[in-house]
Amino acid sequence: MDDQLSKDGGHCQALEAVNKTKQIENDPFILNCVAEQAWTGLALKDFGPPKGVVATRTFHPDDIVCDYHGQVITASEGRAIMQNLNDEAGYMFFFKSGQKSLCVDAQTFPCVCHPQIDTFGRRIKHSSKAANVKPFCCTLTFDGQQKEVVLFKALVKIPVDCELKFDYGVNRKSFRGEGLDLEWLDE
Repeated sequence: MDDQLSKDGGHCQALEAVNKTKQIENDPFILNCVAEQAWTGLALKDFGPPKGVVATRTFHPDDIVCDYHGQVITASEGRAIMQNLNDEAGYMFFFKSGQKSLCVDAQTFPCVCHPQIDTFGRRIKHSSKAANVKPFCCTLTFDGQQKEVVLFKALVKIPVDCELKFDYGVNRKSFRGEGLDLEWLDE
């Protein structure tokens, strides 16, 4: 078995990724940050509408930066909410967890669990060319109940005062021609 692992670098990388995810899922600091929305090293900054998120400390590659916070609902429930937005910006994050299609509803603001906080994840802007954080899904346990959470990790070294951005995974052609005037998607 050890011989096979040493020959199969991809398998070893997969095991490393699983071990890192398990470490994250059991990390008391990350669990507290998600539960209390107590993320450090971040600030909201007004760039003209809308607000964005900047680093107030240096983040290194693979550091967990924050979560995309909101109620986790089914993807079909998320699509129904999106249909009722009428040209408003939608703070909905669609993702898959195993076979489940889910959505984090950050459109409902403030959230029920943190009514006094404007959470960071919903304010991270798009960039397909200069993304410096990347979302990923993991399962965390709070009070004995498992919850799907979308966390952002740093892709590169992020210096102080740098705006956080991630690739939303869409472009102007993603909207059947309706988004061709949305030039910001090409940034």
